Amino acid sequence: MTEKDELQDEIRAAIEEVAKDKELLKVKSLSRYNPERVAKVLYLYSIGVSQTSIVRKYDIPRPVVIGILVDYADYKDKFREMGGKLSARSYVNLESLEEDVVQSVRERIQTGEYEPTPKDIKEISIAKSNSARQALTARGEASAITENRSVVTPEDYHDTIKAAEARIKQIKEAEVIDGEMQQ
Repeated sequence: MTEKDELQDEIRAAIEEVAKDKELLKVKSLSRYNPERVAKVLYLYSIGVSQTSIVRKYDIPRPVVIGILVDYADYKDKFREMGGKLSARSYVNLESLEEDVVQSVRERIQTGEYEPTPKDIKEISIAKSNSARQALTARGEASAITENRSVVTPEDYHDTIKAAEARIKQIKEAEVIDGEMQQ
């Protein structure tokens, strides 16, 4: 059994378990009504495809993706581990293919039958880069850039304005003696 088959079997088993729980609770659930769609989202997510990519490339609404990932939160680490192995294997295969292409091009260059251009290895390099990123994401090793925004309340704003006005007033009232300010 391949790692891909093993991952898909684990996903199917998890879907059956969650679907049974939802049925007992009489809850409508995609796991009960469309398990294939749930399996697709879980598989893609486990091999490192981002939520945004799942939404855009596979035309699955974001609330559906989020709902599925929330329902299967207890299983995600196991799926990601298996998906990480699968993505790593894909990366190593692409790396090997790239080496073969480079060797073939090198031989053709040495015999004079080929004049290389930068475009020659571009596509395989892009595929290798994407595969490496997916492998890291699947293993939870990819860093994410997050933006932290401070929330400013109206009270914070007014306090800042008052402090600035007080400082301006203090500066205007200060005496200047020999180029130095004195209060």
